[in-house]
Amino acid sequence: MPDLIYADLNLTESTSSRLRVADVQDSTYAEVKVQSPDTNAAADYTSPDHPTASSPPDSKTFCTTCEDELVTRGLVLATETGRNPWWSGERYKQDHTGCPQGWKRNRKKCYFFFPDTQNNDWNASRKKCKDKESDLVIIENKEELDYLHSQSRDHYYLLGLRYFETQKKWKWINNMEHRTDMFTIGGDHTDYFCAVIGHGKIETAHCNGSSTTQNMCEKAVNISRSWKKS
Repeated sequence: MPDLIYADLNLTESTSSRLRVADVQDSTYAEVKVQSPDTNAAADYTSPDHPTASSPPDSKTFCTTCEDELVTRGLVLATETGRNPWWSGERYKQDHTGCPQGWKRNRKKCYFFFPDTQNNDWNASRKKCKDKESDLVIIENKEELDYLHSQSRDHYYLLGLRYFETQKKWKWINNMEHRTDMFTIGGDHTDYFCAVIGHGKIETAHCNGSSTTQNMCEKAVNISRSWKKS
């Protein structure tokens, strides 16, 4: 379960008696206490990453109650996805889109487009994404392909796609094979085993990097509920 962030919820008196969130600066975990509606006992929960962590008797009911209570007051809670949604150095900068500042959202993904060109090889480019707790982009469908074409009209961006010569196959970093019915990979170089998207096409690229190639990363959107505008 992801960490919870301390927050001043400004709850009403009736609600405050049932839900308390401590105010601790720079904490890596949070403790939430919710008083049971039919007893005077409080159900305590602390992050499982903390050495004193314990689980309430009915954690599912507990979490649902807390989430509903917090979301009602405008605090959006995160849910854990395939990638860690709590991003180092950026957790306090998340906006209502579910993406950190500087990232762009499309459907269920956040994308970061590096503004500069650096002659990094494929592994170094992937590490730059890993440092942001993300990864190189996997194109999963036609809609995502169209979106990335719209964002890469003026630059080439490296993809999480490589050619395995022994298998004679293009594969994504999740080990899924490239679908030729989605797009074809152009390029005249037979010894280029990486791929880029840009200028309306997808082409082979040298895995050792190029001064004309920029990097982009993706991660899952980090909110379980969208902000509701009244």
